[in-house]
Amino acid sequence: MKAWREDYSNHRVREVVDEYIHNSRDRALILDNLVDGLSYDELAGKYQIAYESVRDVMRKGKEALDRHYDTV
Repeated sequence: MKAWREDYSNHRVREVVDEYIHNSRDRALILDNLVDGLSYDELAGKYQIAYESVRDVMRKGKEALDRHYDTV
């Protein structure tokens, strides 16, 4: 996996996440972190899931961005 890049635009992040993350909760969680800056602890509380689950969802989201951000 590529290192996370801070130079992703919010618009493109939303496009990729909407297109490639098929679970609605995961989409919202990823956007809350990447676009709105919520921490993993804040996300765990907001979505009532374990910190480790947040970490796993974010890994999946970042991998999708790494694979698809520059395509199309």
